[in-house]
Amino acid sequence: MNFGDTNFIGVANAEQYNSFVDQDWEFDALLKHFGEEMRRGNALIFQMTEEGIEHSWKVDVEVNKELVYPDCYRTADGYMEVTGIELYLVDYDCLTMAAQFRQHKVPDKNCRRYHIPIEKGNYRVQVVQYYDVDNDEYTGRSDVDIQLIFKKVSKSTSEHPRADSVFWCTY
Repeated sequence: MNFGDTNFIGVANAEQYNSFVDQDWEFDALLKHFGEEMRRGNALIFQMTEEGIEHSWKVDVEVNKELVYPDCYRTADGYMEVTGIELYLVDYDCLTMAAQFRQHKVPDKNCRRYHIPIEKGNYRVQVVQYYDVDNDEYTGRSDVDIQLIFKKVSKSTSEHPRADSVFWCTY
């Protein structure tokens, strides 16, 4: 991901993600909205920096690979439902424009190129962050900043514990 505000990034099911919040949303309402969409299994959102540093993230995506717990800066697990044939990586610009204007949806023109082809189903998603952008340090590996591992699960995502707040959020 090399364009836009990447302080927060996420993975979204564009078919199900309810993007609009309010024309005059406030940050607390936006975070609450992200949590609601995560609880519904429509998105997973991550705060990537505490310092507000924009970074071009090198993202590796693996589908139906076994989950691993490598040496890394931090990791998180969540569940998502895929209702179409793809998901999208989205950045903060995309998420906030869609939150403010009803006619804007995810993905926007920029994030449309970050599509993840994936078959319908329920997935456990492991996010592994190797690069700590705030301290300019890698842990584990340095060829990738973030790895997303999608592992198909047989049960509905509603039968798994879902995240209800932005991962690694410090607000």
